[in-house]
Amino acid sequence: MSPIAVPARGSGGETSASWLRSRCQGPCRTGSVLLHAPSFAFQAPGGGENQLIQTGRHLEAMGLPVRLFCSWTDRLERARLLHLFGMSREGLELARRAKARGIPVVLSPICWFQPGALWNLERSWARKAGSLAVRSLRRLCPILPGWRRELLALCERILPNSHAEARQLTALFGVNPERLAVVPNGVLSTFRGACPALFRERFGDGEFALFVGRVEPRKNPLGLIRAVRSLRLRLVVLGEAPPECRTYHERCRAEGGDAVAWLASIAHEDPLLASAYAAARVLALPSWFETPGLVALEAALAGTAVVITPFGSTREYFGDRVLYARPNRLGEIKSALARGWSAGPDPRLAGFVAAHYLWPRVAHRTAEVYDQVARRS
Repeated sequence: MSPIAVPARGSGGETSASWLRSRCQGPCRTGSVLLHAPSFAFQAPGGGENQLIQTGRHLEAMGLPVRLFCSWTDRLERARLLHLFGMSREGLELARRAKARGIPVVLSPICWFQPGALWNLERSWARKAGSLAVRSLRRLCPILPGWRRELLALCERILPNSHAEARQLTALFGVNPERLAVVPNGVLSTFRGACPALFRERFGDGEFALFVGRVEPRKNPLGLIRAVRSLRLRLVVLGEAPPECRTYHERCRAEGGDAVAWLASIAHEDPLLASAYAAARVLALPSWFETPGLVALEAALAGTAVVITPFGSTREYFGDRVLYARPNRLGEIKSALARGWSAGPDPRLAGFVAAHYLWPRVAHRTAEVYDQVARRS
């Protein structure tokens, strides 16, 4: 399997890109739900951005009017409510203005504060120490002021992706549990029963482990590359590096050598992505944390064995149906990969994901929260 670029393409119908373009055009209808992500978010889209898109699309399928907030043309007072995705200072400013106009704000924080990640991913010793000190101080005194705490306080309801994230928000920022409503991340049903033929026709029949995601330190593809080389396995990487991670990407390529095939990102609605999951022996995501990792949900539904980090909310989502490996333990990554490669997927995994995490179920839960907020306003 030689390195090749795969263009992202749709599977027919409205793609995510066309949906995004169309939902920020024209005037805002009175009573619409306004969805907002930081203005820089889609410069390097990942799981959080997909969460916004799929939430919007599936709410529309339920008959709810949805629009992407456009700062140039939209007026908050025309909205039913404002739904922020991700915690940002930009979102804080918008929440302040919505609150002043009597428009309720709902927040999907999509956040995790992992001590090991704070230490290992910060570049300077000063920033490492500072990040850990701030987290420790917040554990001792969660009512300390700060922009994140102010943003959380402005929201009528907060929608963490897991109970673990909810507990962390309470522990670090003093959020009242009564204002939290856990809404899990979701997965498209089209990944279930995926067929490996399409991917194999294009790239051959060789066996491989699969990594899908941004090529960046938090995702730890370098640790995975070292593990597969030690085991003498093949690895396919589906993803690209953000501009700020080019040096890291070059290092990954250099260490990967001929053991790694580098393919560009594939759109979520492209059947080639589901086929890639089905063709892989194992999907590996030994990140510094995941909440819980969109690609892990997709691969699990496609019937693929999953190796994933234990940090974040992964255990809450997958239980004992996947294999876990800490990002800073090469031996654990190797052991989990070898077990997943030989044993295959847990037979319970795909059915469990289908029963709990499909997008219509997630959108229904989100709409319930909207109704609760509307009754209180």
